[in-house]
Amino acid sequence: MNFQITMDKKLKAAIKYYNKFSKVYDWLSPKWYYHNARAYPIEQLSLKSGDTVLNLPCGTGQNFEYFQKYLNGTGVIIGIDLSEGMLEKAKRKKANNDWNNIKIIKEDATQINAEWVANHFDSSVKIDAILCDLGLSGFPDWEQVIDNMLDLLKPNGRLVIMDWYIPKPTLRGAFIKWIGKGEVNRPIYQYLKSKVVNFEVNTSFNRGGVFVATGIKQ
Repeated sequence: MNFQITMDKKLKAAIKYYNKFSKVYDWLSPKWYYHNARAYPIEQLSLKSGDTVLNLPCGTGQNFEYFQKYLNGTGVIIGIDLSEGMLEKAKRKKANNDWNNIKIIKEDATQINAEWVANHFDSSVKIDAILCDLGLSGFPDWEQVIDNMLDLLKPNGRLVIMDWYIPKPTLRGAFIKWIGKGEVNRPIYQYLKSKVVNFEVNTSFNRGGVFVATGIKQ
């Protein structure tokens, strides 16, 4: 009981923080700085016209234009986040670009599973690919979130994760932890490796602090 109360308090604090952070997020995460780190994982999704892709968390929608490069207005892009501030920015990007194939939903990442998709979409919607970027280092139950994402992927669907991994204490790691309110030393891609086939990981981004891991659902 006390554990749940503590987790609820942390979640509320995180939402409050990211609502405020959303006002400067795009400024602090400019396209020129994160372009390669965003373009590469989306390329690994192997998206094609008509696919359905889930972006969790979607933040301010910075990935939307990269998805559209492959989908070109077809298929479905599902963006999920728990921060109203982040979602407001994402909705603004959608409206400004007339992207009608995007659905933006407020939800807790731990609640996103196959049952949730069945309750929110018709039976024809199948998740072809999932991008989870810069989220698992902050989610409390990150292993559960990975398991849930694999559960809702269709067979042979692709899960791509981009996140921080700085295993040893450093000033850089401490700064990222402070500004992102997450843990930068979680064995995220190592956990994914045990759950998928055709696993690949690239640790060359942002001076080795950011990885991109790819796996296919068995």
